[in-house]
Amino acid sequence: MDDLQHIGYSREVIEFVAVAKEFCSYLEGSHEEDASELLSKLQKFIPLIYLKGSLLPSCESDNLGMMEEVVTEEDYNALLATLSRTLGENDEYLEVFDENMQYSETPVVNSISEKLCDIYQDLKNFISAYRSGMIDVIEEALWQLNNSFELYWGKACASVLRAIHLAIYKVVDTDDSM
Repeated sequence: MDDLQHIGYSREVIEFVAVAKEFCSYLEGSHEEDASELLSKLQKFIPLIYLKGSLLPSCESDNLGMMEEVVTEEDYNALLATLSRTLGENDEYLEVFDENMQYSETPVVNSISEKLCDIYQDLKNFISAYRSGMIDVIEEALWQLNNSFELYWGKACASVLRAIHLAIYKVVDTDDSM
């Protein structure tokens, strides 16, 4: 099979790569944004990332271990600090769909910035592997990306979108009659 006919070069994958690259680049430059600008952009990015991720073709890989993770712990923590600082009071939200909720007597609190960094990490690692142009590496990266979408970052997108929506459209109770 010609390399360009490989599933890694399908329209769905190429479109996903384009959106993921824009998302990662945006987060990397987000230190220049204020909270309302950041939330507004994320309100558009997150559903698009989820949609494009859900359309990715499935792919099997016999080459596990060929994909290098490029997002270091330092990169992750630096981005987390930047996003957390920018989001401020909008960063934390209550999560009712967390599996740990059934074992907790207190609400489960999540962080928009942490969820975004988790999504970023998976997408950035995929983009880096994709750039290698090596079919075996792309296969593994696509397999891992699909697996991670199902198990984690797809759920993270759905969860964080709700939190972003609530942060953007805060309803202030002005009823002083109580």
